[in-house]
Amino acid sequence: MDQLEDKLLRDVGQVTQTCRALSQRCATFCNRIIGEGDAFAAEVKGAQQNIKKLVTEAKASSNKETAKAALSQLEEARSVLEGLGPGGDLRKFSKPRNPWLIRLLLGEKVNVVAIRRDVSQGIREEYHRFRDQSALIMLIGPLFIVLGLERKRCSLSSPSPSSSSSPSSSSSVGSSNTPTLSHTIFSPWLLTAIQLYLGWLSYFYLSMALRENVLLMNGSHIKSWWVTHHYLAAMASVFMLGLPITSPAVNLFFKYFLYWSIFQSAVMYVQNHYQRRRMYTRIALGKNTAMDVVAGESSGSSGQLRLLFPLLFLLQISQFLIGAGVARTTFPAFLDRSGWLEEEAEGSDLRGMRGVCVVGCTFAFMAYMNFQNTLMSLLEKKKYGRKAKAENERLSIQRQASLEGAGEGGKTSGSSVEAGASHQAAGGVG
Repeated sequence: MDQLEDKLLRDVGQVTQTCRALSQRCATFCNRIIGEGDAFAAEVKGAQQNIKKLVTEAKASSNKETAKAALSQLEEARSVLEGLGPGGDLRKFSKPRNPWLIRLLLGEKVNVVAIRRDVSQGIREEYHRFRDQSALIMLIGPLFIVLGLERKRCSLSSPSPSSSSSPSSSSSVGSSNTPTLSHTIFSPWLLTAIQLYLGWLSYFYLSMALRENVLLMNGSHIKSWWVTHHYLAAMASVFMLGLPITSPAVNLFFKYFLYWSIFQSAVMYVQNHYQRRRMYTRIALGKNTAMDVVAGESSGSSGQLRLLFPLLFLLQISQFLIGAGVARTTFPAFLDRSGWLEEEAEGSDLRGMRGVCVVGCTFAFMAYMNFQNTLMSLLEKKKYGRKAKAENERLSIQRQASLEGAGEGGKTSGSSVEAGASHQAAGGVG
């Protein structure tokens, strides 16, 4: 019995020593990571400053050829620093400040930078997976609500048996049975579905903005407008939650908005499906970094351009027409002085019209900016395509010229050998 107790005490002592040793090794490891991380951050910041300094000096150089060669090499150095090298984006090691949304939701001291490559690429894959799942929800949700609205409208437009039995009652009720988009169409479950969908849209756009901020912190190249677009979309969704659902102006806007949301989900699915494969190809070719994602401005191959960009432009034009149309219709409500500080008159729709006008202006502004950024992306792609084609033609001409020079050099050397042999033969005869 004493031997068992002694063995137990020895085992406990060994486990305690092992835990203390592990704790000491962990402390040493953390201190080493902190020291190396601080030194590495200083080196990255120094490299960024050197690049900026040399770019300024190269642009001020009087020799254009030297300046062009220097700027080309500095652009290559910047590309390596920003993610095209084997170490990924090195800027994330320089301890950048968190964006305002991360500071607002998570705090100032929270570190969202992933050092390990598999973790950072997992963040990218999770972003793509979230887009796929959201596209499906954005298709099913509005489609379900639209089908419910159509079913309710059909039930209201069909005459009741009591009204069909009497012509007088039929003529008197005929006007009231005319299907209009009023609050009578929205049954309680449809009202709940619309509110749930708007709440989910608020979550979706806020989550997209937060995920894109995390991707930016880990080296992804996303244009700032697309993050700002998600900010505006999230605020517009929250604002729509507060609009009176029984307002005719709100109901009219929701009708167009739901149909547009179905079209948007289809475009998002096509974009995710086609552009992601192209993005992986560009990453493998070194044209994009490993953390780049499919975003609103990303473009596919030449065959995909004929499908994607027309869909994107059609989506943005329809969004602008819906937003500008409802804003123009409801703008007179802002000119009415009543209903600002006091209660609205009974039967008045000033609050709903003013809210729809604000949402419509936001809708139209986002459509305009989306169209502008997509068009600029298309023009940049065409510009880079022409530049790459000219560069390939220049390289092919140089290659052909070098091959022709090598062929002429071979002929010249062959003739000199023949001449030397004839001289040797003549000397031997003599």
